[in-house]
Amino acid sequence: MNRCTLILSFALFGFAVRAQDGAPIPETRMDLRNFAEYQLFVDGNGDGVVDDTEDKRSPEAKQRLASLRKGVRVMKSRKPSDPKSWFFQSAIHGVTDQAIIEAADRDPDMANVQREMFWNRCPHNGEPSADFLVWHRAYLYYFERILREAADDPTLSLPYWNYTGGDLSFPAAFARSEAARGDIIPRNPLWASDREAAFVVGRTGLTAKVTTEAFDNLMAETQMFGPSEDTGFAGGVYDDTPGTMGMIERRPHNDIHVAIGGVIGDDFNGLMAEVRTAAFDPIFWVHHTNIDRIFAIWDATPGRTWGYFPDAAWFAERPWYFHDVDGSIKNEQRIFYLNGKNLNVSYDDVDVAAATLTESPPFDLKQTSVMLATLPKNFQMNEATGDPTSSLEPMCDCCRQKGIEATLSADAATELDLNIVGTAAESQKLMGLTATVERPKRGPQTMLEITFTPPEFAPNVGYEVFLKVGQSKEISVGSLSLFGLKHHAEHSERESKTVTQRLNITKAISDVTDNGGLKVVIKPYSLFSDNGDPAARRGGDIGVTNVAIRVE
Repeated sequence: MNRCTLILSFALFGFAVRAQDGAPIPETRMDLRNFAEYQLFVDGNGDGVVDDTEDKRSPEAKQRLASLRKGVRVMKSRKPSDPKSWFFQSAIHGVTDQAIIEAADRDPDMANVQREMFWNRCPHNGEPSADFLVWHRAYLYYFERILREAADDPTLSLPYWNYTGGDLSFPAAFARSEAARGDIIPRNPLWASDREAAFVVGRTGLTAKVTTEAFDNLMAETQMFGPSEDTGFAGGVYDDTPGTMGMIERRPHNDIHVAIGGVIGDDFNGLMAEVRTAAFDPIFWVHHTNIDRIFAIWDATPGRTWGYFPDAAWFAERPWYFHDVDGSIKNEQRIFYLNGKNLNVSYDDVDVAAATLTESPPFDLKQTSVMLATLPKNFQMNEATGDPTSSLEPMCDCCRQKGIEATLSADAATELDLNIVGTAAESQKLMGLTATVERPKRGPQTMLEITFTPPEFAPNVGYEVFLKVGQSKEISVGSLSLFGLKHHAEHSERESKTVTQRLNITKAISDVTDNGGLKVVIKPYSLFSDNGDPAARRGGDIGVTNVAIRVE
């Protein structure tokens, strides 16, 4: 038995082992179907109960699921201000002001949480789309370590929901509340109420368009970063428009979010449809574990290139802070998280020995330290211990105000304090680094801009965008990103609270000579199969206010 076979054999049972040389073998994340074996948990006689004779799951699968449930339950039992609580960890992705107020009513220690430092940090708020994959990889990593400790099971790893591999039904382990008469709190901590009911109860499943076909399209892309933010596997760094997202973020990521949480009933969204509530739904974690797995598969596939990669500073920056399971605060460079092998994590269908693109970054960053950065005035760290040193003053978490309050005098000088980390010399050194691989020359890019007023509630359909040339020829140029639209609009700089999404149409328009015959066509598409009893389509009221083409 060779080493790879040994890894796979133990991985199937979720055990952590060590190689003969003593190096730790990565914790292996499993396909949820194998992790929980719910296909062997069947009500055979139709009495509504699965008894011992009908439950064919292995002891290992029962233990894995029990550990997952225990970990979530323990985290949910902790007070919201505890960095290892469900509330705190979910709020890292996003949290509403109302949820914070309600949590503070039952936990006075909420006043001491440095929200600016830790909460509402998901890069869906105008950061470059290139941040999406790397931030979520780090987020999953620290969450998983805290979950493992809460479960008191060192072998526990997050499973992944393999909808891109044919698992198109809603995962049964997350679908049932298991509440008995008189229960106030559901017995299944993986359950949440506000989800698309037809999907959850098994009347319909996801379409190939948003799952298996999306996976094939991602695998066909060879460049990590594209010439614009909406192109390339991971996006890019070319604008800060919240609606401009890379390939994997648009599909399957966004489509899965709105499939589960888009317009529940007539007047509200489920947790998964909005940035500031999504991570509170336990299904979020197995969804994002699959997104990270797709990244790992892509990364280990031969023939990948960095494409139109960012400058060295992007790779070297340390923009995020996370609590680790031991209570320490971690602040690593982006490149550390980008290379999955640094995290000692693996997947049951990805060869851990395979060479990856991210192992060989386009810059030599071994000698770099901390980039120069100006932080908010109340965002401080003890340099010796890494602990926060001041409580957060009230401010809008989502807007991330980074200003100071001072009034200039006509009679005296005004001193303005700077909260700085890093050095200018280090930053200048980074900016002068020469890439170790060739970056393609970025020529002019033609972008289609669609500005619209988002609906009050995210729809449960997708919208494909086409360029129509003449009377019949239609060319698909991408899709609208619907996840978190309300959040983007609330924090838009425009008074009209509209959202602009940009799609690269450089190739699509290259052969068009008659611009007078050019039109944009936006078509709805279902996220769910038409088989069985599909969910009713609810599109909301998306009002398009402008369509423009720009060359940049």
